[in-house]
Formats: sequence, structure tokens, C-alpha cells
Amino acid sequence: MATNFGKWRVGGGLGVSFGSNDYFGLSVYPNIGYMIAPRLEGGVTAGYQYSSWKNAKSNLFSFGPYMNFYPINELFLRGHYEYFTGNSKYKGQSGSYSYDEDALWLGGGYRSGGKVSFYAGAMYNVLYKENESIFSNGFRPIVGVSVGF
Repeated sequence: MATNFGKWRVGGGLGVSFGSNDYFGLSVYPNIGYMIAPRLEGGVTAGYQYSSWKNAKSNLFSFGPYMNFYPINELFLRGHYEYFTGNSKYKGQSGSYSYDEDALWLGGGYRSGGKVSFYAGAMYNVLYKENESIFSNGFRPIVGVSVGF
């Protein structure tokens, strides 16, 4: 498999979102991976997410390793540990609220073939705790582009 796609993969995702209460979100998630075995890729990701609402602004940073297993070229299973740290600032308040959270994402998805590939899938954070998490639920989509060399 490494001969078809290259041993190294560089890619990531970019997102823009809008919503109620004047919500605006921008996220950037680069990653770099290496084929350590014919069907096993290991790598690291970093991320940044900016969010603003009518009365608040938030910055969220993340970093962590991942492993992808490809049972066939187009399908992957993923394990991804990610550490999140960030802060929120609310209008009318002098300070900000800081937070940290660990996530262990398990999931999978589909990847198109070739040196330039598009991928999409879903993951679930097995460490997610309702009412204690910075996230509204434990699910996360995976969407992005990667280039092999």
C-alpha cells in the first residue's frame, strides 16, 4: 500500500460554520502521518478552533497522535488520542474561563485512492462524559484531504 500512496501523508481539514446567536466558527486541523507497516499509519494532528457568539468568544487548541488501520485501501479504522486546551471570554466579564480535556476517539471511514485523497468518516470519544465535557456530544465527523509522497 505504501507504494501506491507514498510512505508520508500530509493533510488535514478546514471548517467554517455559522449559526444562531450570531455564531461564527473557524477550525483548522493539519496532520502528518507515516506508513509504519503496509496497512498501518501513525501520525500526529494539531488543531485550532475559533468560535464567537453574540456574547462570547472562544479559542480551542488540540494536539495528539493517531493510528489508522486500512483493512482495504479505501476503508480505515482510527484510534486518536487528543488533548484539548482553551479559553472562553464572555462580554461584560473581566476574566476568562479556561478548560482542558482529554479525548480518545475511535471510529473509521472511507478514503478515496491515489496520492491526493479525500476522506470522510466518524469517531466517538470513549472518554466523553455528559455534563462534564466541553463538547455537546461524543461524536465527531472526520473530513479532510491528504497528499502522499
